[in-house]
Amino acid sequence: MNKYILLLAMLVAGGAQAQERLTLQDAIARTLQHNFDIQIANVAKEQAIRNNTLGNAGFSPSVAAGVTVSGSRNNVQSDLANGSKQNNPNAVNTNVNPVLTVNWTIFDGGRMFLVKKQLNELEALGDIQLKTQMQTMVSRTIQMYAQVTLQQKRLIAVDTALRLSQERLKLADLKYRTGAGAKFDYVTALVDLSARRDDSLTYLATFAQACDSLSVLMGTNEGKLYRVDDSLQINMRLQPTDKDRLRDINLSLSAFRRSADISHISADIARTYALPTLTFNGGYIYSRSTSATGFALFSQTYGANGALNLSVPLFMGGNIRRQARVASLQAMRDELLYERQNTIVGRQYRTAWRSYTFSIAAYRLANDNIGYAKEAVDIQSARFKLGAGTTLELRQAENDYVLALIRLYTAEYNVKVNETQVLELENKLVQTN
Repeated sequence: MNKYILLLAMLVAGGAQAQERLTLQDAIARTLQHNFDIQIANVAKEQAIRNNTLGNAGFSPSVAAGVTVSGSRNNVQSDLANGSKQNNPNAVNTNVNPVLTVNWTIFDGGRMFLVKKQLNELEALGDIQLKTQMQTMVSRTIQMYAQVTLQQKRLIAVDTALRLSQERLKLADLKYRTGAGAKFDYVTALVDLSARRDDSLTYLATFAQACDSLSVLMGTNEGKLYRVDDSLQINMRLQPTDKDRLRDINLSLSAFRRSADISHISADIARTYALPTLTFNGGYIYSRSTSATGFALFSQTYGANGALNLSVPLFMGGNIRRQARVASLQAMRDELLYERQNTIVGRQYRTAWRSYTFSIAAYRLANDNIGYAKEAVDIQSARFKLGAGTTLELRQAENDYVLALIRLYTAEYNVKVNETQVLELENKLVQTN
């Protein structure tokens, strides 16, 4: 690369040592490991896993243990009914009551089974959302890596333009000094060289911005310039997926489908509140009391107890019916959201596939044209050396060649972006269990 562009890159990067070699696979691996959105989705999945227990669904009884200890010290003076008297200035009384209680819902209209089913669905939804986030972030990483590669190759195109301008400047200067050419050609070459250097500044700023965006996707906050791959591996042989199969494999649709299923379960749960509830309450108690005065100086009781409680909701102000209706409407809403998302994904896939097809055609056209553009530069350069061509003709040929290079690099970038978008919709970017 031209020394001028290398110097600019070093200044932007804060030194040559700050530039790091980065492959696409390295970028994807760092994103999967350090991207904040993926980490957040992973925590949400772990929360869903921890919540998916029998106890949280209401199957398990609740057991509690407690103890109450009380005591008193009193000055007691009593005249008893039998005519005796009790006088105790230091009467100590104690009471110890440990207790073990059990509460267990035996029947709640099947609610606990529905809640457990809902927890299973929530766990599955958390897994889908994590996979969706992984696909999305990997897709963005690939597209941003392609953007960095494009900007790097545009710098190469500018470097080519700089080299051609410098060669033309040397020829124009030589011809001017020897009297074989006009000063106009020399001045024009100087102006073009300055314009090329200005282009290099613009492209270098865009390159630095793309590198910074890529760093954020990889979970880092460092202003580095990366040395990326010189070319992208593009697949021009993808085949479209049937729309019915796309419904089954697209992660976004799977998430909406799970959400609708969860809403249907919520509606079923709401209806169970109109059914009877049978609960068991029991425990084991122990009570020990001592008294320095009175008829009972010592008392001790222990044993088990239990009770079955049947509760039948007769009238709740219409709240049970209202809640069931609201839950049913929510389920209907989520079904409509799923159908809408199915339509959106279908449109996105058709758009991505058309863009992919058109970008391949544009890439092939640009690839075929680059040879002709290079040949035109060689011809005009030879004519200019012999004095048969003008500086304007050579300049135009150079501009056409640089633009052809940029079109080729842009076409390659567009193929990679559209290929990535198609694979993301088909859930093929990240292989997960």
